[in-house]
Amino acid sequence: MNYVVDTSALIRLYIPDGPVPAGLTGALQHAERGDAGLIAPELILAESGQVLHKKRTQNLLSDEEVTAILDGILCLPIRLFSHHDLIGPACDLALERNLTVYDALFLSLAKRHGALLVTADEKLRRVAGELDL
Repeated sequence: MNYVVDTSALIRLYIPDGPVPAGLTGALQHAERGDAGLIAPELILAESGQVLHKKRTQNLLSDEEVTAILDGILCLPIRLFSHHDLIGPACDLALERNLTVYDALFLSLAKRHGALLVTADEKLRRVAGELDL
């Protein structure tokens, strides 16, 4: 079993600005034991960096905290996937479901790999449920 973790869920591991999404702790435990894989589009790195940058410019995180969180993210056992094969289906899904292409990339990856999506985004969670992801 694979789990697609999105940026909203990943950031909650480091910045408690809301509840940890359902399934995230279990997905991490399965990945650490080797029972499951954590996967994400490469976009997760850019989005995480942007969230941390914004928190830093708002003086909510120090430079050291940003560096530590980025180091932590890069050490997680998340297998990253290129957007090349995901972008077409993501654009279609974004149009069909009124999503951003960014969010649709995570759903496209989940569909391609038969994975469950772990997210803190309520709209994305609803659409994933409708797609049985």
